[in-house]
Amino acid sequence: MKKNLIPIILVIIIAILVIGWLGWKWYKSPRGQNEQVGLSISTYQKEYNTNENPKIKIENKATEPICFSSCYPYYLEKKDGVIKSYTYGSCPHEDTVENCINPDQVKAFELILDHMGAEKGLHRVAIPACVGCALNQNFRQDKFFYSNEFVIK
Repeated sequence: MKKNLIPIILVIIIAILVIGWLGWKWYKSPRGQNEQVGLSISTYQKEYNTNENPKIKIENKATEPICFSSCYPYYLEKKDGVIKSYTYGSCPHEDTVENCINPDQVKAFELILDHMGAEKGLHRVAIPACVGCALNQNFRQDKFFYSNEFVIK
């Protein structure tokens, strides 16, 4: 009876350790849509009027530079049941890396809504990025990063 109890106790202890380890990894992992590994993108406000330009803050939490496209540094997306990007024109030049943000660096910019024809409703910003690229090289999209959702009213 005692010999059968030892393997059962060992299995229970191992199961508790594995569950604890997985729980710790989940607790330490980013869980919010704007808390992605590498880049944090957030608006300064949760609501903007149609005559206001949303201000965006980008923070690089990665260990290498994250770079952006010269043609399409961001996409404004509207969430209306499904998420759709606003239509952008063709890029008149070669798509190269124009800006980078270094590790632990923070940058901010404004979205100029007058040129986009932004509609009222729930929105977010999608940013295509190249991880570890260099300025002026051809842009390659490695990943998309997304801001928090915000309302244009």
